[in-house]
Amino acid sequence: MKINLSDYTWEEAQDLSGLDPVVLLPLGAFEQHGKHLPLKVDEFMVNNIAKEAVRKSNQKKTNAVVTPVIWSGFSPHHMDFPGTISVKDETLTNLIIDIVESLVKNKLERILILNGHGGNIAILKNVGQKLKYDKNIYIATASYWDFAMQEINDWRESDLGGINHACEMETALMLHMQEDIVKKERIIDNPLKRSAYTGVDLLSGGAVGVSASFKELSDHGVIGSPSLATKEKGTGLGLSIVDKIISDHEGSIKFLNHKNGAKIQIIIPYKK
Repeated sequence: MKINLSDYTWEEAQDLSGLDPVVLLPLGAFEQHGKHLPLKVDEFMVNNIAKEAVRKSNQKKTNAVVTPVIWSGFSPHHMDFPGTISVKDETLTNLIIDIVESLVKNKLERILILNGHGGNIAILKNVGQKLKYDKNIYIATASYWDFAMQEINDWRESDLGGINHACEMETALMLHMQEDIVKKERIIDNPLKRSAYTGVDLLSGGAVGVSASFKELSDHGVIGSPSLATKEKGTGLGLSIVDKIISDHEGSIKFLNHKNGAKIQIIIPYKK
């Protein structure tokens, strides 16, 4: 099977629905990532992760295809930094719903929206609810790091506050995916130091929500410890880590058929 839905003709897309593939819809953002990483980080990484996941799935004879990435997300908190492009929450919500409805109309119903930007998470939860209760359409949503929490915690060197934005994790992934674009000499560390109740780390959210622009927290756009990133850490992260975590536990990821959509079941057998 082809990896990209965009490479199919309409006749091939018509036949594709008969194979009942898993459809990955990558969702990113276009925003500042400090002085050492490019604006494209979120959309670039999630798109690459999605394509690699589809490639591996097809090798295992599990039919899958990836749509074009939604490259801009909800990033008003980064708008103080030049180059950032943000879309309103209602705009992004309607865009995702329109895309999902188009896929379902074409009988491509097993949809996983793979997110690559923290600012999109609340919107995705709302999208899932609206599709279910307004349209009777079921989708699955996940951020790629959700699958890798334990893996990242195992290799991280930074303290709490070191993995947030343009941080150890994102910098490691970019070193793995496109090392030549990372400006290593421009790396600045800025681990977030505030009450753990308000959330200081991507992998450890706080109980209390606090809204703030990035400019209030960082003059240069970094929150975290990117100097601790290495290419070796980045290698294998993303969806390849999903595959590794599941296989290490002799488990599996299954997309269960459901009328007007899909449900995801992650099976990880108990291990002493």
